[in-house]
Amino acid sequence: MTTQFSILTIAAAMLVLVACGRGPELTASSAPTQIGDDTTAAFQPIADVPIPEGARLDSERSLVLGGEYNWTGRLVFMVSESPADAYALYHQEMQRFGWRLITSVQAESSVLAFNQGKRVATIQIEGRTLSGATIAITMSPRHEGSSDSVDVTPLGE
Repeated sequence: MTTQFSILTIAAAMLVLVACGRGPELTASSAPTQIGDDTTAAFQPIADVPIPEGARLDSERSLVLGGEYNWTGRLVFMVSESPADAYALYHQEMQRFGWRLITSVQAESSVLAFNQGKRVATIQIEGRTLSGATIAITMSPRHEGSSDSVDVTPLGE
């Protein structure tokens, strides 16, 4: 029963998003710009992760349920910063937003994972063809059985 309700809720949210068409671009005037102690934004749909100034939302690849400090989903946007600069920004700034770094890998496709309370954020950063980077932030609830330690059993045992 709960699974059916969850599926119906997600399906209804997707239908609403599709019916709305393309959403507005995420720009410096509409997105939270929170770097360091500065906070300037006319509209803040997401307030718990840094959004670089001038970021442009990819509404076709994004799905956000909730908002501000309590959202789940995937937020995809393009920035003019290089992938290395975007990686450095998220590596430093997420901690200022109260997130704890779990792991990170800086490569052609970089990934950072953070947790905060009962939520987990995964950030994937990839270079764009000509310049800049695409950033995908996936936010989800932390599994109730999760702990800070992981029991790893080698294969074959």
